[in-house]
Amino acid sequence: MIPVLTAFDRLHTDTAYGANPTPSVSVRTTHVDDVVLSQGGFIMKMSASSVDTPVRRDVAYYTIKPGDTVQSVAGRYGLTLDTLRWANNIADVTSVVQGQRLVVPPVNGILVKVQPNTQLSGLAIQYHVKIQDIIDFNLIRDPDHLKPGSMLMLPDGVGPALADPGVGKKTVRSVTWNRFGPQVTNYTITYSNAAISGSGGKFPYGYCTWWVAHKRYVPWSGNAWQWWYNAQQFGYAEGQVPMVGAIMVQGISWASPVGHVAYVESVNGDGSFTVSEMNYGGWGRVDYRTIKSTAGLDLLGFIY
Repeated sequence: MIPVLTAFDRLHTDTAYGANPTPSVSVRTTHVDDVVLSQGGFIMKMSASSVDTPVRRDVAYYTIKPGDTVQSVAGRYGLTLDTLRWANNIADVTSVVQGQRLVVPPVNGILVKVQPNTQLSGLAIQYHVKIQDIIDFNLIRDPDHLKPGSMLMLPDGVGPALADPGVGKKTVRSVTWNRFGPQVTNYTITYSNAAISGSGGKFPYGYCTWWVAHKRYVPWSGNAWQWWYNAQQFGYAEGQVPMVGAIMVQGISWASPVGHVAYVESVNGDGSFTVSEMNYGGWGRVDYRTIKSTAGLDLLGFIY
């Protein structure tokens, strides 16, 4: 890009190679391709270089408008489709609707929210990124004392594979967890694009709270992670063992800054259990997740 220059005056006073200074002619110019010609025979062309644009480090937000797609929004910000999907936990790109607000990372990679026990070494291993790259990009002064609740960008980090079934189809994917040991499959998900109607009480449609309130009576309010404490105030029993009809409550995580709730559909003979939920794979979308291990789920427990 060639910058627009205002009129300027330039005197040539170069004394390179031991030459004596010679009187110079000042030529007034208004175009970057104009030159300044000295009586010494030198031609001086103005530089058209510009300062590099600084790297964007802040998180942006974008509200889906008519005609937008996840792909077009990613392209607007120069990001890959996966980067935008990871940041917003979008498994099905067709589930994003007008009015939905998307988190837009500053660069390609993984955006995470710092928890009290977050360590850079763990993030580096989990998302295949160098620790120093995390430190440099986020301008971290004290890597051993991260601020809980703050956002970290892991440039060029790689997140989990995201399923993307077509409308009217079902798909099953397995999710693994290997942060502190051997890789294990901790749950499988069956996605369904079937339309859902009915009531979700006081909660807005499309979100996990609406779905659970659609499945059973919920007298309290609040975001998903607050349900664990709010249910206690209403005298509901809680525990760590899944039971049919119970509400599974997950706390705040990088994937969900407001937590997550699901409805326990069945408890299986092998110790696994199946939950139904909304907005786990996409807004307004229901899936059925069979959980074999709660590792990495930020599980608070079950409301009975």
